[in-house]
Amino acid sequence: MSPAPSAALLAFLRGIEPRARVLARAQAGPSLDDERLLAAVREEFSARAPRLPLAEWPLRYWGLLLARDELGKPSGGTPAHPLYTLTHTRRLALLLRLVVGMEPPGAARVMGLSETAYRALWADAEDRLDEQGVGPAVLMRWHEAFQREARAEAAPTPVGGPGPSGASRPPARRAVPRWRPTPLQWGLAAVLAGLLAVLVATFVWPPGRTAPATPAATPAATPADAESPPAALSAPPAAPRRDIEADLVVDPDFALLDAAPDAPWRQGVAFLSWATAQRGTPLPAPAPAAGTATLEWAALPPERRRLLAPVEGAWPALDAPSRAALLAHAEAWSGYDLARREALRSAYAAWVQRPALERAALRAAHAEWAALDGGEREALAATAAALAALPAEQQQAQRAAFAALDPQTQRDWALGPRLGAQLPGLRPLLAFVPADQQAALIAAIEALGEPARDALAAQVATMSAAQRAALRGRVLNAPVESRAAVLAEVAAPP
Repeated sequence: MSPAPSAALLAFLRGIEPRARVLARAQAGPSLDDERLLAAVREEFSARAPRLPLAEWPLRYWGLLLARDELGKPSGGTPAHPLYTLTHTRRLALLLRLVVGMEPPGAARVMGLSETAYRALWADAEDRLDEQGVGPAVLMRWHEAFQREARAEAAPTPVGGPGPSGASRPPARRAVPRWRPTPLQWGLAAVLAGLLAVLVATFVWPPGRTAPATPAATPAATPADAESPPAALSAPPAAPRRDIEADLVVDPDFALLDAAPDAPWRQGVAFLSWATAQRGTPLPAPAPAAGTATLEWAALPPERRRLLAPVEGAWPALDAPSRAALLAHAEAWSGYDLARREALRSAYAAWVQRPALERAALRAAHAEWAALDGGEREALAATAAALAALPAEQQQAQRAAFAALDPQTQRDWALGPRLGAQLPGLRPLLAFVPADQQAALIAAIEALGEPARDALAAQVATMSAAQRAALRGRVLNAPVESRAAVLAEVAAPP
């Protein structure tokens, strides 16, 4: 007889199974016997959990769930809904974000992929849906509906209510979608990208637990169908899209597309940061953070409101930097002549056709540049100009010298010339740490000033492995806003 599960295990299962049920239904369709599936996963996980550290439980649970044949080979039909036009792996990559809210490192791990491969699958799934008229705004609605359904699953079942059988459970109540943006990681990109297709409001999740309608018997979608199960709708006819200007100005990639072909970041922040350090030129002092006015929508000029109309519904939820970035896009667009605008439209149309991995690489390069302070960007631009003036042989020699560095050192330089020069001394604090924890530690280190980072490196050099592990635990267990203070306390002289 199996031992009784611990209180911790029972609490964990109560918390995770509602989302597991929603993900399984969405992945395999309404014909799935979700009770049987979850019971099998529960039994297998309960046998393994006592031998696992608590921190490993979530990823191990999702890994066991995703390995089940029922998810990969559904036995019944699926509704006539755009989600089911995706392949199994693309649909799963998308649902791990929409239903579970899993970050890319964890999602890649449970799917058995590299993080790069997972991000490419996720982006490709979104692209394929967008081709069908299901843009990020509709994905935001699906995400919110998934969360409502998971909360409903977690609620206690009233006396006399439906039993555990999936067949006796009524469909989740379809609340009217509300604009209440939630974080889908890419920061501003996630909030803004969720607003690009507000025109497409005919798809609502979840689909009804009914057999799929045949295309011949399915009526065309109309605005009144917005509350109907997608199984009752055929693939909607191609609708005329808005002028591309409406999407372009609020697109998170606007600044990337607007950059000059010879912009310094295209050479790579890591390489330019290293080359800047090799030149030995002192870095300009970090520019103080510019204040951002918190403008209400009603206070914007009419022309700005027209250009930013796709994000009007989410404007109250945007923070000041996000609003400032959007206003900067609109102001830049307003100042361009017709030729410049047409060039941007063409660049945008070509951009959305590029392979997902290509776009991901360019976004990463531009994001590294955007993360630098003004002084660092100024120094790297000067280095790029100095390199361009060198003979081709010397430029190639510089590239070869950088390429000869070990990969970890190259990645350190991608954080900029200030942190890149100091991070090697702090590398023992980051060794053998999972990627998400390493990123959190680097963010805390980056919040320190240069003298404090030097002092911290000196302290880390004297610590034993156990002391470094204890410091990592203190930092990661502290609130995000207090982590730099924990490191500063350690760096301070006794």
